Amino acid sequence: MTTILLLLIGFTAGFFIRTVRAKSQADKAKRQADALDQQVGILQRELLAMRDAESRRLGDVARRKRFFEENDVSDVENQIRFISHTELRAVRPVNKEAVRVLYALDEWIDTHQPYWRMAFEVSMGAFIKTSSYDPDDRMQKAAFSSYNSKRVDFLLIDRFGQPVLAVEYHGTGHDMSDDAPDRMEVKRLALERAGIPLVEVPAKATKAEIVRMVDQKLTTDAPLAR
Repeated sequence: MTTILLLLIGFTAGFFIRTVRAKSQADKAKRQADALDQQVGILQRELLAMRDAESRRLGDVARRKRFFEENDVSDVENQIRFISHTELRAVRPVNKEAVRVLYALDEWIDTHQPYWRMAFEVSMGAFIKTSSYDPDDRMQKAAFSSYNSKRVDFLLIDRFGQPVLAVEYHGTGHDMSDDAPDRMEVKRLALERAGIPLVEVPAKATKAEIVRMVDQKLTTDAPLAR
């Protein structure tokens, strides 16, 4: 009887110990599973955040591309659209002050060189080029870009279309921008390097003064009239 009782006690104790161990292992497994679930949840949220960020990035790229395409001024269809949706008006190509210079030059041409002609607001890239053309010469390209977009107020050409005199009028609005003196210095240098005389007419110069300045410049600096 005692033996059986001891066996029962031992069995019960072993069962209890196994139960406790099993419960401990189950608790440990549950904690590990919970920790794994937390990690999976974190990874899923990070993945969703990455997907959202990538989606926003692609959306931004698409919007920038669409904006560029819709506003690309090199596209002729866009140019037509821009002009079609904008109110335009005609304005004086030469301001009121400079008109006096224009007519003084026009009269000088009629009197002294009737076969010459005059243009105004001429892009310097239209009548000044580098002496040689080398598509791989970066200095040539940089030099051309430096003066190409700048304009002279008036340009006199001979009967063969060659430029013989540039005229700049320094009126009241000439120095409105801070970089006007620097831009003028670039013009002077480009004209000098190209061998084209330059007359700089001060504000409020009279017709007689303009004519005298042109006569003096063409007499002393210009090549023989053609």
